[in-house]
Amino acid sequence: MGGWQFFLLVFNFTIGTAFFLRPGGMIAAAKQDAWLVPLWAGAAVLLVACLWLVLAKGNPGLSIVQICLKAAGNKIGGFIALLYISFFIQTASWVTRNLGDFMKSTLMPNTPISVFHFMFLIVACYASVKGVESIARVNELLSPAVVFMLVAICLFAMSEWKWERFEPMFRLNVWETMKETRAIIGFPFLEVITLTMLVPYVKSRVKTALLLGIGLATLFLSGIIFVTIGVLGVTRASHFTYPLFIIAQELRIAEFIERVETTIVIVWLVWIFVKLCITYHCTVTGICQLFRLSDRTWIAISLLLLVSGFAITFSENVVENIEWDRRYIFQYTSLYGVVFPILLIILTRIRRNRNKDGGGPL
Repeated sequence: MGGWQFFLLVFNFTIGTAFFLRPGGMIAAAKQDAWLVPLWAGAAVLLVACLWLVLAKGNPGLSIVQICLKAAGNKIGGFIALLYISFFIQTASWVTRNLGDFMKSTLMPNTPISVFHFMFLIVACYASVKGVESIARVNELLSPAVVFMLVAICLFAMSEWKWERFEPMFRLNVWETMKETRAIIGFPFLEVITLTMLVPYVKSRVKTALLLGIGLATLFLSGIIFVTIGVLGVTRASHFTYPLFIIAQELRIAEFIERVETTIVIVWLVWIFVKLCITYHCTVTGICQLFRLSDRTWIAISLLLLVSGFAITFSENVVENIEWDRRYIFQYTSLYGVVFPILLIILTRIRRNRNKDGGGPL
C-alpha cells in the first residue's frame, strides 16, 4: 500500500461518520462559532498523532498489537493488546449502529435494524478476508466520486446562504466551549489510532499521509459545519440529528430537480463502508497477531456475529447513543489514543536502554 492510498484511508476514516453526526451537536454547543471547534480539536490531535509516529518509529514494521507484546511482554502487553482489540470491536459496532439508526429513522422505518447491520457486515467480512490492499484500492476508486458529490451539494445549497446567521461572531466562551465539545476529539479524531494497525503495510510517506489525512479531514469537517450554519441557521441545525440530510432534502436545483437526499445517502454509505471495513480488518488482524493464528477467514466470519450483536445492544435509541457520546467518548478514546501510546513509548525506551546496557562491556 502506497502513501497516497494510506492518506485516503486516513481522510475517509476520519471524516466517515463524523460529517453526518457531528454538525448538529457542535452547533447546539458552540452556536454560530461551531465551525471553529473542529479546527482546535484537529490541531490537538495532530500533536497526539506525532506520539503515534514516535511509537511506530521506535518499533518499525509492527502494528499497535505487536508493539504492545514487544514493549510490555506477553502478559501485560497481551492484556493491553486485548483492550485495543476490544476498542476496535466497539468502534466497528458503533459505526454499524449509526448506519442502522440512520436508515431506520429516515429511509426505511419498517425494516428491522439488524437487516442493515448484516448487509454491511457481510461485505466488510469479505473485504477483511481479501486483505487491506483490496480495501485501499476500492477506497482509492470511490474517494473522488463521493467528495465531488458532497462538494457539489454544498455548492448548490449556497443559494440559501445568509451571512446574518453567523452574527454575532467570535462571542464564544473558549473554555466552556472546549469543555462542552471535547467529545469531537474522541470521535472521530482519536479513533484514528485504529489505523496504526495498517502502518506496517505502508511502503512510504507514513508520516506525511497520516498528518495530512487528519489535517484535511479537519478542514473538511469545519467547512461542512460552516455551510450548515449558513444554510440552516443555528436554531434549525441544532435541532436536527442529521442536518446535512435536511439540507439535501430541501435542496432545489434549477427549479425542477428536487429531493436529492439519496445522493448524500450514497456518500455517507460509501464512507461508512470504508470505515467499517478498515475497523473490521484491523480487528481481525489484531486477533490473529495476538493469538498467532494464520487462518483469518473463520475469525472474520465469527466476528460478524459478535459485532452485529454489540451493535444491537449498544444503545436503545439515537438519543441514548448521543448522550453516551457526549459524556464518555472523550475519556474512553483518550485511554487508547493518548495514555496507552505514552506508556508504550516509555516501555519501548526502557527496553532499548536495557538492551544497550546488557550488550555493553562488563
